[in-house]
Amino acid sequence: MSRAFISSIFRWCFAIGFVVSFGILFTTGATWAGEKVAAITLSEIRLFAFGGIGFAGTTSEGEVAFNNVMASKTGAADFAQILKTGRPEAQCYALVGLRLKDRPAFDEQVKHFATSKQEVQTCAGCMMSKQPMSSVVANIQKGWYDDRGKSGPPKR
Repeated sequence: MSRAFISSIFRWCFAIGFVVSFGILFTTGATWAGEKVAAITLSEIRLFAFGGIGFAGTTSEGEVAFNNVMASKTGAADFAQILKTGRPEAQCYALVGLRLKDRPAFDEQVKHFATSKQEVQTCAGCMMSKQPMSSVVANIQKGWYDDRGKSGPPKR
């Protein structure tokens, strides 16, 4: 084998290694970015709803974002952050998530919301309403949303 041929093989191997490494880094970064987008989306959500809503029974944007945060590696930490900075509806989703992912953190944090009179926009089926957060939190404490949170996205 000639020296030029070996040098060419070395360059190709280096180039392939670089592309593969970049792909792994890009994929990891994209996954991380997707998880953060889901947490940001959830923190700004304006409707607390599980299950099909509206005439068509569609999955709410909040439930989609909730499921994405639930599936992420940083889900428990993201839910804890949403409790600090999110809208009231997002905080309700975060409490459901913490109840399922980190029960001790849920038990500690739920105390701060159990007596809140702040209004939460909710939807069940076609019925939209505003409820005091304390009422929604009481249902979360009873486990009303546990199965919904564990089930993930609806099967289509």
